[in-house]
Amino acid sequence: MAIAIIDDVCCVRSKSDEEFHPSSDSGLGRHLRIRGCVGFAAAVIVLAACGSTASANTPKSSKYVAVSSTAMPKASAMTRNQTNATDSSSSTTQTPPGLTTVTASTSKKSSVPSAPGQAGLEYGPGPQATYEVQPQPFPGSCHYTFEGTDPLPDPRCTPGALNPNVTQSTISSTICESGYTSSIRPPESVTEPEKRDSASAYSYTGSFSTAEYDHLVPLELGGDPNDPANLWIEPNDNPNATSFVNSKDNLENRLRSLVCAGGLSLSTAQKAIASNWVVAYRTYVGNLPSYSVSTTSLPVHNASCTASAVLANDGYRGDYYVTINSNQPDQKATASDAGNRWSDYTNSSGYVRILLYYTSPGEQINVTVGSASCSTTA
Repeated sequence: MAIAIIDDVCCVRSKSDEEFHPSSDSGLGRHLRIRGCVGFAAAVIVLAACGSTASANTPKSSKYVAVSSTAMPKASAMTRNQTNATDSSSSTTQTPPGLTTVTASTSKKSSVPSAPGQAGLEYGPGPQATYEVQPQPFPGSCHYTFEGTDPLPDPRCTPGALNPNVTQSTISSTICESGYTSSIRPPESVTEPEKRDSASAYSYTGSFSTAEYDHLVPLELGGDPNDPANLWIEPNDNPNATSFVNSKDNLENRLRSLVCAGGLSLSTAQKAIASNWVVAYRTYVGNLPSYSVSTTSLPVHNASCTASAVLANDGYRGDYYVTINSNQPDQKATASDAGNRWSDYTNSSGYVRILLYYTSPGEQINVTVGSASCSTTA
């Protein structure tokens, strides 16, 4: 059993019986549904029983506090509660049969600035001294939309989130200051596992070497550094790409220049890129590049390859980097063990490095690249 304080509402429940769900308004009003509740009358009794204890031990600034031997999970993009910037507010939603909804209310004012909120985006936790890997949406729960070859994220999974330290009044000392974004960027040891889980959420199966783990609202426009609501694996709009560089990067640089020069407000730029970066590109940059798919090189005769595997040291036991050298340029390469298979494409020299998951030490890894095949041992 656990005691939870939800915006000053106390409820006792079994941890296995709790679920967080986004409401139908795309996340602007979050609510907690408790399965198997005996009804509102019982909740009132529980509130009366635990109210004095809760109020004595709960910090006024907290949105929810769990008191139990097992800590509650941190809120993520799909579970985060938002506090409205008004003196008194409450959220209501229709409850499906069999579920009891506990509606949270508050009389506290939001502590975050109000100006960027006009862009319709939530604030994330902001820059951290030490970043932790954040949970991503469930596998297969997010879906791209495309305008030509230009990908757009699923707004239910990636609506965008803002850095509370960046406002219109602070841009000269933050995003318009050289070196600011590099000082708040999470390390690869955090973003690489997140990128992998984001790929699972979006069912992305393309090349990791050309797909960017992208901040929808970029750091240079005051996007939150590591809020899952602001990050997604972005397929490259250029089918011939050999790096992460893509058209959205050009838009980000253009919008930052406009904001720092005073030609565009920060909130306008944030809203434009979060709502539809393709439309924003046409508005502030011009026509998007058009690409034709190049014909890949034919495999050469006497195809050959060599492979080696080393621990990835990314914090996940069983992750190995498989390095492949071949005479098969621009060809699909696949590394597989007994239970997993991952693919990528070689560069113009026939080289590629593939991250293979859940491999046991000593396990054989088989590689195919173009017409060549080889193997190595983990």
